[in-house]
Amino acid sequence: NVSLDTLNEEKISQITRWGRLVQVLNGIDAALAAGIKIKINTVALKDFNEDELEKIVKWCANRKMDLTFIEVMPMGDIGNENRLNQYWPLSDLRKRLTKTWTLKDTDEQTGGPARYVRVYETGQKIGFITPMTHNFCESCNRVRLTCTGELYQCLGQEDQVDLRKVLRKNSEIEPLLEAIHNAISKKPKGHDFDYSRQSISGQMSRHMSHTGG
Repeated sequence: NVSLDTLNEEKISQITRWGRLVQVLNGIDAALAAGIKIKINTVALKDFNEDELEKIVKWCANRKMDLTFIEVMPMGDIGNENRLNQYWPLSDLRKRLTKTWTLKDTDEQTGGPARYVRVYETGQKIGFITPMTHNFCESCNRVRLTCTGELYQCLGQEDQVDLRKVLRKNSEIEPLLEAIHNAISKKPKGHDFDYSRQSISGQMSRHMSHTGG
């Protein structure tokens, strides 16, 4: 999976603070040439990249890559900006895409939160991850492990278990497995994100770059 929210050099520098688009694209092309299957993840951002999303679909199709669109979640402090201003329901994007392509719903599942369609004209698969407009929490089986050993049971919650402490205290595998099982058994029923009434509740100060994938 490769996160790519724009094909514009200036915009990608704005998002990543240091990224260079040409390096990203060259890396993707090199991976494809090596036979590695690539899927692109794109966050739909109102008034930022919404005019590019159809272009990204075509760009992926030309490289025979599947694509997943994601609704922006209220995660991470972005200064004076408001996540609500970036929010764009993927239902609106899907309506826009149907003006150009024929989208066929599929029952394909990958164990994650995405709902998939197949683009008739290109054969590619497009996923939609909609944590805000279509809550999928009851079927979510995902947890996140950070590079520092914190196991988060939900992106929209601060609950976590420090597995690094467990590893440092024990040389056996059993205590680690027990800690993981206990954490997963306490996985919450859902996140607290809410964009209703033109305000945001349940916002997380933790950035996705901290949580990782």
